[in-house]
Amino acid sequence: MKVLALILTGTMLFLFSCKKDKGEITLTYNKGTAVYGNLDELRSSPLITAPTSIKDPGKIFIDDNTLLIGEENKGIHVFDNSNPNAPTPLSFIQIPFNKEFYVEDHMIYAETHYDLIKIDISDLSNPTIVDRLENAFGDPVFNNEGEAVIGFTYAVTTETFKVNSPEEQSIRNEGRLLVDYLNNSIPPSSVPSSFTSSSRENKGTLNKIALSNDHVYVIGGSRLYTFSNTNELTKTFSYPMFLEQGLETIYPENNKLFIGTLSSMIILDLSNPASPSRDGVYFHSTSCDPVLPIGDVAYLTLRTEDFGGCSGDENALHVIDITNTSSPLGHEQITMESPYGMQLINSYLFVGEGKNGLSIFDANDPLNLQKITNKPSIEVYDIMQHPVDPNILLMTNENGLQQYNIDYNTLELTSLSTVNY
Repeated sequence: MKVLALILTGTMLFLFSCKKDKGEITLTYNKGTAVYGNLDELRSSPLITAPTSIKDPGKIFIDDNTLLIGEENKGIHVFDNSNPNAPTPLSFIQIPFNKEFYVEDHMIYAETHYDLIKIDISDLSNPTIVDRLENAFGDPVFNNEGEAVIGFTYAVTTETFKVNSPEEQSIRNEGRLLVDYLNNSIPPSSVPSSFTSSSRENKGTLNKIALSNDHVYVIGGSRLYTFSNTNELTKTFSYPMFLEQGLETIYPENNKLFIGTLSSMIILDLSNPASPSRDGVYFHSTSCDPVLPIGDVAYLTLRTEDFGGCSGDENALHVIDITNTSSPLGHEQITMESPYGMQLINSYLFVGEGKNGLSIFDANDPLNLQKITNKPSIEVYDIMQHPVDPNILLMTNENGLQQYNIDYNTLELTSLSTVNY
């Protein structure tokens, strides 16, 4: 099975302001109040239901004839895409509290709150869970009735705290504060993070999960989780590897992991796949940043969003020489409007700029990109080439997934179909 993953990005709104007065500080922030539930009931939910409408889309995967679209916190919509002009809904895979998934070799790897599960989809009419690693991302946090935290409801809140209190530090470090049923602070490290996905072949760049050397690597918050995937899913660590705050994207290439953070690109060496080690780092100004390594060059987009969790003042595409991964060197910075995901296709670098359109660069000389055009009428957050028909490109935006036919001589795009959200 040939696979690719199209990845949408999600952002968490938070407002931050403060006023110091007599040892106190007033903060406006995103307050997360714990929601509790029965984990056993969630884990035993029926896997397959009838097709349903897409309301809150997440990650997207496509292979030869199948299209999978994630529904935030609920599961995955299954479509027959044998005719790209008219994708047909088939079913819905229920995965409670799932945000991200990864697909390879007829298997879905999905986070379902505390757990990591593996679903066999070789027969899409009868998918089955073949493995579940319980508490893969942390031990459950319970209330006084034995129910576990299964999520949070968020609201922008203004409160006053003591200066340098744990609550203030959590808000400064995380952009939020989590509280339990007694309104006591819950350390973010004690609850699962939100994860994202990718696939080894024809990956998107807005990913937080990667597969390499029979291991699955997942980033969340400031942590890298490593799982062996030889016979069954198993942890290869006692505790996750701590890197730095604001881990955003992950991409495997040449036995390395390239991790984009809010302030850097971290390169990890996978000589020992069960225990990644630091290799090199490239620092940049604070922004959201996907990373795309190709051979001896890495492309990194930096994006600033007001109230979108991407503080900073830079919107640019960085071209980085990674001939020596222990000492990556910035080669060029290209100013852009709002760069998100990107993909190198037929010596063209396609960069989605969200509402600012699709930018296309000539990448015949990978270190010296030449901008060819911007198509402002096409809203794009991530882009991917169809795994079977190279003349079909798939793009995601806020309203849905669009499939286009492309003429590589003229770079003209003709719409084939749209799956609306």
